[in-house]
Amino acid sequence: MDTMVNKNLPKSVYIHIPFCKSKCLYCGFYSKPPNQYDIKKVLNAQIAELKKSSFQKPVDTLYIGGGNPSCLGQKLLCGFLKKVLALTGRPDEFTVEVNPADANENLLVNLKKLGVNRISIGVQSFFDTELAFLGRAYSAKQAQKTIEAAKTVGFKNISIDLIFAIPGSNLRSWRQTLKKAIEMDVTHISAYSLTYEKNTPLEKTKSAGKLKPVSETTDRKMYETAIETLGDAGFEHYEISNFAKPDFQCKHNLTYWKNNFYIGIGPAAAGYISGSRFENISDIDKYADCIKNDKSPIAERIKISPIEKASQTAVLGLRLIKGIDLKEYKRKTGFDIFELFKDSIEKNLKLNLLQLKNGNLRLTKNALPIADSILCDFAQPD
Repeated sequence: MDTMVNKNLPKSVYIHIPFCKSKCLYCGFYSKPPNQYDIKKVLNAQIAELKKSSFQKPVDTLYIGGGNPSCLGQKLLCGFLKKVLALTGRPDEFTVEVNPADANENLLVNLKKLGVNRISIGVQSFFDTELAFLGRAYSAKQAQKTIEAAKTVGFKNISIDLIFAIPGSNLRSWRQTLKKAIEMDVTHISAYSLTYEKNTPLEKTKSAGKLKPVSETTDRKMYETAIETLGDAGFEHYEISNFAKPDFQCKHNLTYWKNNFYIGIGPAAAGYISGSRFENISDIDKYADCIKNDKSPIAERIKISPIEKASQTAVLGLRLIKGIDLKEYKRKTGFDIFELFKDSIEKNLKLNLLQLKNGNLRLTKNALPIADSILCDFAQPD
């Protein structure tokens, strides 16, 4: 591994732990039950992959996510993280995702001792009926206890995930969830509308007519309610779905939105290195066998052309509430955004969906609920 300072080397590492005990309707194929696999074999493969990866050491951010890292248990997870840190060095921001069903105070104490300084808790909802619908193996009370435990052991940077537009929910219940999140005094909240990803158990249930989705109108009102409620509580809305108290933005995720290089380690992990995007084999056993046999685990590698980089930088940058710094965009991509996307920019400016402010091009408040449709205009130059 090249440990010299090199501006072209990634400064961020993401490690995907592909295991979870919960049977989540909305993310069923992203993670697998741990008891069906040789977990140590997979973790050893990830360490071997990390050893062969090139990045700037120490890394700026290290993010351990995926299915549910905490389901590995304290001994296995902490032992794995020690090996990771020996390779990456101690990062400025060190995040570990945990699930309320597995994250007891003892685990949190040991994570903090290792240098983890940011905990991301997959709360999703503070209503037991909604958690049951999603297939989560914990109660709202357990979620609250996990947050309190994280604060008790000394974590200052605590993030939670919330999902809105869950079938059976309404504006009133969503406001109550937001109120509870604010009362818990966390520093970062990610709020996502429930998505029906193709081939997930949730999408299949919907297609079979066995559930009634929340209406688009209510979905939009829930999103707007989150923006208003969290803003009033002192959270900065800094990305389409993310809110943070001052100085608590997720540095790791900003790497993605600024289209900077990063390493992805593990089954189905994606990365962006030296102008190429790659994605690893998603099959857990095949991934581990590739590493064991000294073969590349990469399933797909795509070389990004300068034009593609310019488009991707625009799409990702517009996800940020402050938008695209025009001078930085030209320096980074070599292109004038107004020349590449002249028609798209003019159209959306006239529709009051884009605005120019303080040298930045950004989405307007009206555009946020329909952001995806606007971002499509920047998927390729006009």
